[in-house]
Amino acid sequence: METISVEIPEGFKVNKAELKKSVRDFVRLKLSRDLMLERLNKLLKSSNLTEKECLELGRAMKQGRFEKLKQSGLV
Repeated sequence: METISVEIPEGFKVNKAELKKSVRDFVRLKLSRDLMLERLNKLLKSSNLTEKECLELGRAMKQGRFEKLKQSGLV
């Protein structure tokens, strides 16, 4: 396991237990995100879609979901 050193300037009062938990959570989220992006890159490496097409599809999906939520009265 790697060790991370955090320097806290004098004058700041920090709860070390909370700081340790926060740093641990941050690193866990960062590693999870990197792993997810790596898997997505493998899945999509043979895709013929351009970045522009992907953005357009994403926007269309968001708009469709918004409309469904609106019809349900949730928005």
